[in-house]
Amino acid sequence: MSDEEYEPYQWQIGDPSDWGDSVGVPDIPYMGYINNGYGDDERPPEESFHSRDEGLSRRALDLEEQGRYEEALEVIDRALRINAFRPNNWNVKGIILDNWGRNEEALKYYDKSLEMRDSDVVRGNKAQCLYRIVRNHVNFSSVTRDDLHTINEALKILPDDDGRNDYIHIKGSVLQALGNQLQAKKCFLLAAGMFDEIKELEKQTDTIRKSTRTLINISGTKHYSASRKLKKGSVVDLIREYENRHDPDAIRVDFNGETVGYVGNSKQTVPDGISSATDIKYKLVNDPKAEVMFWYLDYYLIARVI
Repeated sequence: MSDEEYEPYQWQIGDPSDWGDSVGVPDIPYMGYINNGYGDDERPPEESFHSRDEGLSRRALDLEEQGRYEEALEVIDRALRINAFRPNNWNVKGIILDNWGRNEEALKYYDKSLEMRDSDVVRGNKAQCLYRIVRNHVNFSSVTRDDLHTINEALKILPDDDGRNDYIHIKGSVLQALGNQLQAKKCFLLAAGMFDEIKELEKQTDTIRKSTRTLINISGTKHYSASRKLKKGSVVDLIREYENRHDPDAIRVDFNGETVGYVGNSKQTVPDGISSATDIKYKLVNDPKAEVMFWYLDYYLIARVI
């Protein structure tokens, strides 16, 4: 049955008696669900009865909390057949599907609730649902550019800053999976509140973009123990390896006679603004050297050719 086809719900045995005489509820309390009498002072009780659909909605949430999702879905659909104009009923249906793992379906009902009435609670639920969808894609290495739009939407509608850092961190994971290492790193730093490190990263990026010198990345340093001796200002030797079977353009990097890595020469080892071994192989004359500048994005060891 579509959302537009909900029919008025007919009372049945087992339903609380306070759901109204208009659907055939007997005039007396049924099975002790409620106390519909007056108090000792002959005045109505202070707490008024909830409407029929509200009672069903609360019951649906109780079932959802017990992990009885299928039953919860049946109950909230009964509530919607009674009243499809209450925004919270659609929100509850979204919650049930969301926690059931049917996140894409849940979005439809959060949106329907928000179309009727804007609510921080529902926007928060929708944002969390969007976050879960993206997180699942990250965990299963199935990230696409759509996930970037999804997490941006979640950040946009998130009603407050509670948990925002988790959203920013997962955005970093999406950017990383899409190959945007710079923006990913900024997200990770922002999520961790490392603002000074963000400024330093931006300074390094600006240095790379504006440099008139030939810059290289010394890759593979983790494979050479001598690389631990390198620091800012260290001068290294650049040595062509004409007989290298893996890469005829290979340029070895030595420090004090010990190999510390190679000049980056692949997509993974040459970030934007940096020259590859192939780019500089014909420029290396007269005992070429390079000076170590800084680690960039925790992955690239940037040096400038002297």
